[in-house]
Amino acid sequence: MYDFCIWDGYPDNPGNSDWHWIEDADGLRPLLWRGDDWPERVDRGEWQDGFAVLSVGDVSRGRYHGPVAMPPRLAALFRKRVLTGAV
Repeated sequence: MYDFCIWDGYPDNPGNSDWHWIEDADGLRPLLWRGDDWPERVDRGEWQDGFAVLSVGDVSRGRYHGPVAMPPRLAALFRKRVLTGAV
C-alpha cells in the first residue's frame, strides 16, 4: 500500500490494462488503468472512472491499494470483451 502524496499515479504493472483500487478525495473506488494493451493507442496511459478520464497527475495525490482481485473467468471475459473487442 502507498501513502498519500508519495505515489506517482502509475499502477504496479503499467503495461497491462486492469482495474485497481484507488483512494482519493472521492473515496475508495475501482478505477480502470488503460495500459499498453488498450485497443485505442491514443487512450493509453490514463485512468478511467466510468465516463471520466483521469490523468496520472489527477490520481497521484491519492492512495494506491493495488489491483482488483478478479476470478480468472471474469478476468478472461474483461480481456476478451474490452481489450480485443470480441463479443
